[in-house]
Amino acid sequence: MNARALIPLIVVALAAFFGYSQYQSCAITLPGLPEPAQCRVTPGTQTTNQPTTPDPTPTTPSTPTTPDPTPTTPSTTPTAPSSPPATGGYIEASLTKASTNPAENLRPDRAVIFEAFNNKNYPETLSLAGAWLNARPTDALIALVRSNALARQINQPVITIGLSVPTSGKTVQAGEAILQGVNMAVQEANQAGGIRNKRVVVEILNDQNDRSLAVQAASSLMGNANVLGVIGPVNSSAALAAADIYNTGLIHIAPAAVNDQLGSVGPWTYRLFPTANTQGKALAKIAKARGLTRIPVYFDSKDAYSKGLADAFVRDAATQNISAVPFEFPKDGLPDQAGMDVFADSPAPDGVFISGTHLDVARIAKSLSEAGHKVPLLTGSAAYSQELLTVGGAAVEGLTMLTTFHASIDLENSKAFTKTFQARYGGGTPNARAAQAYDSTRALLEAIKRAKTVDRAGVRTALEGFAANPPAGVTSKLVFNKGGIVGRPLVIIEVKNGKLVATGTAQ
Repeated sequence: MNARALIPLIVVALAAFFGYSQYQSCAITLPGLPEPAQCRVTPGTQTTNQPTTPDPTPTTPSTPTTPDPTPTTPSTTPTAPSSPPATGGYIEASLTKASTNPAENLRPDRAVIFEAFNNKNYPETLSLAGAWLNARPTDALIALVRSNALARQINQPVITIGLSVPTSGKTVQAGEAILQGVNMAVQEANQAGGIRNKRVVVEILNDQNDRSLAVQAASSLMGNANVLGVIGPVNSSAALAAADIYNTGLIHIAPAAVNDQLGSVGPWTYRLFPTANTQGKALAKIAKARGLTRIPVYFDSKDAYSKGLADAFVRDAATQNISAVPFEFPKDGLPDQAGMDVFADSPAPDGVFISGTHLDVARIAKSLSEAGHKVPLLTGSAAYSQELLTVGGAAVEGLTMLTTFHASIDLENSKAFTKTFQARYGGGTPNARAAQAYDSTRALLEAIKRAKTVDRAGVRTALEGFAANPPAGVTSKLVFNKGGIVGRPLVIIEVKNGKLVATGTAQ
């Protein structure tokens, strides 16, 4: 072959070499060659050639020789979020599959990590999850999968707890915060040597905050003899639906459920949120202090949280000489606007109480605003969400709600919790659900640690014994009675200039 004929081959070979080098060298260091400029990472930035969504099936995943089991900071320092929410925006809103398997409804680039774990390919799980978390440190679902995979790979003795949480669906944002709180408590326990010298692993099931899926998740966790306790379900309806199964002999701690019926369903049900009665009484006092006397109360009779809180507010409003009249709204719908005309023989309503989720509150608030009704809005803890602001916009300005935590309020250990959370999740600020999930998980793990017998009955007995020597929590000591946690203060939140602002506390 003459020299001229070799020229095209040489060009192709060089192009292939440099193309391969550019693609691979960010993941593979070649001996004797410097790191390419495009792969160098400056703190606070991401690599310029790193895609926002990683290839779900990389051809040559690198398996760490000695993976760090519980890194407190990712190897690539992320840019601190410009806004305060703790959630990272991994929104999996698809409801196409009614499955408790989280991988069923995850976007493909996250699902592949779960699938590698389910296939017991732990080296690949660690590699994929590690790369994902370097760029997305707030993704606690993947962090928990990575932690579980490490325990399996090194074949370490484990303590297993369950988690029933929405990892997809309309309330997935609440699920993200719950996952962050659970992950933080689990990683802290594992970094301290585990519980009883065993690593903590989490059996994660997706209940989508749906009653039937919560029941399926409860049955599955109940049937897993290794599970010593469960965090969840998150909301009142799902928790009540699943409670009968758990009360055949497995502790479950609902981190955000408030319905008062949970206090009487059985001795294996606990919750970490003040009851609907407590919230209703506090909100009625706030309404009285603001001079509100005529208030339509919008509620969903099919939702345990919504109905329970509405009933409590109506009852306590009467003791404050407030006329509070209930009006039902259908699921995902609007109430009868005649509710604003209920006081036909007197001045118009001077306030509105909306008992529902953040999406319910945003939807109804916008409808009221569009109809020209500009009155103060009151609501309960389920409305606490950054998404309330993005969906409700100007219609929710001035709204008042209650929750149990805000990073600006100094209660018990709240400042230390916020600082630790920000260090773990790249500067993001925790919300109330993250704090509640963190305390719920720590309470369960502490009960396992204190139990005289490491079985389900022993764990429940230990949790009941907290009254004698209560462990510390984020905003109060962790002591329970039949109604739920004892002595946890409520934080008053108002929407001011498009932000959730803490304005005080209510006991």
